[in-house]
Amino acid sequence: MVRRTTIEIDEQLLSRARSALGAPTIRATVEEALRRVAAEAEDETDARAERQRAYFEGLPSHADMDVLMSEEMWR
Repeated sequence: MVRRTTIEIDEQLLSRARSALGAPTIRATVEEALRRVAAEAEDETDARAERQRAYFEGLPSHADMDVLMSEEMWR
């Protein structure tokens, strides 16, 4: 889906982004910047989830899971 919108953009920032991305048009610049930001955020979310999985997988070697899951732990 494509949406037409009007926004105010800092010309110097746009110029810098356009040069850095090598984009031929303003639209291409904005779309590529959005693609990269979205991909980076998704990669970070995936990496964070993997670190959490690794932590929880290693948890039994550092803690007594029976105690953590018992009612006595939370009294």
